[in-house]
Amino acid sequence: MAQRKYRTARGKTVDFGAMLANNETVPALGNMNVNARGDEILPDGTIIKTRDQVMKEYHNLNTMIPTESDIPEGTNLAIEDEFEPQEFEPFEETVEKPAGTNVGQLVTQKSEQTTSPSGSLASSVAGAKTVTQEVDKTGFEEIEGVKRI
Repeated sequence: MAQRKYRTARGKTVDFGAMLANNETVPALGNMNVNARGDEILPDGTIIKTRDQVMKEYHNLNTMIPTESDIPEGTNLAIEDEFEPQEFEPFEETVEKPAGTNVGQLVTQKSEQTTSPSGSLASSVAGAKTVTQEVDKTGFEEIEGVKRI
């Protein structure tokens, strides 16, 4: 890979490749406990696992092909060899008839009852009065043209 040198706004040159190479064993910022190279480290800076070991472990655990291997340590999962399905009693639904009257019967009884109209004030006034509507000619039809803009 070609190493490029960058020029800052003040005119200084910065070689990021050399900077990374010089500081790859320095602990990285954050809470992951790694150095700039990606190795797992202790707080004093000693390397526990290299980046290659971490990546191999990750790829062994996350394969696309399922394998029938033991569960890795640290997952706190137990393998249950025997699975006994639970047996349930069949559910029987009992429908109780209501002790009172049926709503459908009440509706039919209401519709069968015929009541004579008692008549209201509005119905008596509407029956006694006949309304005829005539066109109101207030002079708008007689004026031709626009009078105001």
